[in-house]
Amino acid sequence: MRATRHLTTTATVGRDLASAGARRFVGISRHGIIAAERVATRPQNHVEFRRLVNLLFGSVLIGIGVSLFVHARLGVPAYDVMLTAIRDRTGLSLGQAGWLFTGLLFTIAFVLGQRPRVTSIIFILMNGIAVDAFVGLINDPQPLAMRWLFVVLGTLSIAAAVALVLHAGLTGGSMELLLRAGEERGIDSFKLRRAIEANIVLIGVLLGGDLGFATLFYVLTMSSALRAGQQALDDHRRGRTHRLAVAPAE
Repeated sequence: MRATRHLTTTATVGRDLASAGARRFVGISRHGIIAAERVATRPQNHVEFRRLVNLLFGSVLIGIGVSLFVHARLGVPAYDVMLTAIRDRTGLSLGQAGWLFTGLLFTIAFVLGQRPRVTSIIFILMNGIAVDAFVGLINDPQPLAMRWLFVVLGTLSIAAAVALVLHAGLTGGSMELLLRAGEERGIDSFKLRRAIEANIVLIGVLLGGDLGFATLFYVLTMSSALRAGQQALDDHRRGRTHRLAVAPAE
């Protein structure tokens, strides 16, 4: 009887942990995933120089990843569906459209009592610059296989960027601020995040954004790619700590 109860309790805990993991990792957009991960993980403390390095490399990787999706012409990541719609309707570049839309989200969060951090604003500005730079540098591939290779590489690049952002402990993103404002008003962060992400994609589609099979591929694979990136960074940090611990004193 005790063994049965123990197994039942273990199974229940396992399901709860699996559910929590799903709520953490499954996301529609990179901003939503960052916000979800921030709720469940404690940011690592890093010196400012290392934080700035992560900002730089994260922005470059996002610029490369989004640009690969754009030139694949099979659809863009979920968040960028809205940005491509703004780009096409305003004549702005894709990076500038990102500034405009994220600025709108920051403004809403500010009105709700949540102020963005300077590092978050810098990160968004650098993202826009990187996206526009790499969109101009990369050419459109013609073979379908090569276009799908662009999609896979773009997903891995964005996942690596998000892992770097989380590893650096950068906080105060637009989605995170909106979720924090919702939590202060008694709204479940998981439901609010899903509602915000879904509406961003839906409105982007209605406005003519670049939705395609690559968008679905991104949504289905981003979480697994992110987990791999986080594990690699975590393994590197633990290995470095171990190397420093066993290094002979000079």
